[in-house]
Amino acid sequence: MTTLISATYALQRQKIAVERTLYARSAEESQLAARWASAWHKLVQRKLDQAQAIHLEPRMDYAGFSMQPRSRVLH
Repeated sequence: MTTLISATYALQRQKIAVERTLYARSAEESQLAARWASAWHKLVQRKLDQAQAIHLEPRMDYAGFSMQPRSRVLH
């Protein structure tokens, strides 16, 4: 859960950086904000990948059998 919370925070920061890129007064300011947006995007993706890896990790029950999470089927 902590990973998703930090991903949400990073996504909010990315949004702010993108807005700064769009409303920049100069090319230099726009480039700097775009670099920040890119860095925040990479952090968001890493956090989401971590959360997915934790969720997909096989769990062991008390007898030592592997408990795979249920597959999700869209109807």
